[in-house]
Amino acid sequence: MKFCTLSSCSYANSVVVQGRDTCVLIDCGLRNRDIKPFLDTAGLSPGDIDAVLVTHCHTDHIYGLKYFLKLRDVPVYSTAGVLKQVNERCVFNKSPGFRVLDPYSEVKINSLSLTPFPLSHDVVTVGFTIAAGGERMGFITDTGYVPDRYRQAFSSLDYLYIESNHDVEMYKSSSKPYHVIKRNLGPTGHLSNDQCGQVLQSLDLGRCRLVVLGHLSEEDNEPGRALQNARRRLAPDISLASAPPRTPGQWSDKHLKIQTTKNFV
Repeated sequence: MKFCTLSSCSYANSVVVQGRDTCVLIDCGLRNRDIKPFLDTAGLSPGDIDAVLVTHCHTDHIYGLKYFLKLRDVPVYSTAGVLKQVNERCVFNKSPGFRVLDPYSEVKINSLSLTPFPLSHDVVTVGFTIAAGGERMGFITDTGYVPDRYRQAFSSLDYLYIESNHDVEMYKSSSKPYHVIKRNLGPTGHLSNDQCGQVLQSLDLGRCRLVVLGHLSEEDNEPGRALQNARRRLAPDISLASAPPRTPGQWSDKHLKIQTTKNFV
């Protein structure tokens, strides 16, 4: 299994996850003009995508969904609550092939097995675990906190994509309206750098090979701060990266090759 971020910020979010014979998008917040070029940068085309998984209905996660489905008519997976809100907010040319997932229940998409987990945001939101070829990936973003009861589900991962949205100290001088700051810092907002670090520290990541920090605020965070905070919570042999905000990142296997090369230099 490998994965690649196409965009990761409050402007647009989309991540590609690829197994042996299956490739899915998690969210599609991309602008129409970016969908094909960003996939091309990742070495893919719309025709390579077998399904779209949706975490929630916010614009930065679903803006490009209707455009992508014009290019490639594939099933759209999420829980009933998420899909209902997506359908209310999007104007589709034709009804998408929605596939309803039950929380905590595993479903197969060809060679990928995925399980949704409800998260705490101001709309219905889910995270995922995805398994393929004996490897497991966790996907946690857009949540005010991660419930303690999820520790076991999100432990024993090989890969983790996790939100590290904002730095609380930077928020103190933020230009955002007070109600936005209050929401983002609250239990239905976003994980701060420190909260992300606490989650990393609480999980059993003994077999984890790579952690990617995502959804960093471009105004109220800095990659250096997020990475420094996460690095001190992780074992030194776990590779760590921050997803670039508005351009595709590297595939996870490339990150691991770079880390392996460094270890032998």
